[in-house]
Amino acid sequence: MNLKRIYNTRNYIETNYNQIISINALEDISSYSYRNLQRVFYSLFQETIGAYQTRLKVENGHKKLLYSNKQISDIALEVGFADVQSFSKAFKKHFNCPPSAARNQKEFLLNDFHPKEFIACISEPEIVFVPEITAYYSSCKTSYINPEIETLWDSLLENEITEPISDYFGIITDDIIITEKSKCTYEACIVTEAIIKNLPIKKLFGSKYARFFHHGSYETLEDTYQQIFGGWFLRNDFEISHLPVIEQYIKNDSNSNTPADYLTAIYIPLI
Repeated sequence: MNLKRIYNTRNYIETNYNQIISINALEDISSYSYRNLQRVFYSLFQETIGAYQTRLKVENGHKKLLYSNKQISDIALEVGFADVQSFSKAFKKHFNCPPSAARNQKEFLLNDFHPKEFIACISEPEIVFVPEITAYYSSCKTSYINPEIETLWDSLLENEITEPISDYFGIITDDIIITEKSKCTYEACIVTEAIIKNLPIKKLFGSKYARFFHHGSYETLEDTYQQIFGGWFLRNDFEISHLPVIEQYIKNDSNSNTPADYLTAIYIPLI
């Protein structure tokens, strides 16, 4: 099984989730027949290709409902539905409520997952445009629990890397408010001039972000996220994009002696 090609195929679906994706395109990227690709894709990700694309559509639609002020009809078209009726039908089937109800629950959901008692000391972010970069990556299913992520990083760094690693990034692909925990994905990414033949690559950034900084252990990262979404976002008029949140591990165990000295930049994608 060529995992690199399978992950490249999944990355293609993620990038083009709101478009009509042809069987020929998937076969070209994966080098599998569509029938065999479906079998391998399901064995790895526990979803068919069609179910995965539909989930991306409705979940990205949900993100737009929570984090932007766009009209529901516009969101329906942006995420790849022919009209608002087909979006509403798929959305209700997936989330057991219509899009309008989901939007009305925004403050309740954000305060429920990111309680107000944590809102205290976060600094205002820098608003920055980050140019697109290319990174090698490995992926795992996780509800963003540290031991699972540490295991993924250990596995990634076991590869023979002949040039220095210039940057370490983590891609928070899913929103735990929206995505079922068993389907949440984390991607460990490295930037290096080395050629690593057995790892897939993907593009990162290329957009505008609100950049926050977290000081200290990864064990307390959730506290910073609680302050960002339960505080900063609800207090301001910024609209957040459906794109993934990106963490940059500026000071980590490769260049710091203790977790107390770790420094993590958190990039929240903006519209």
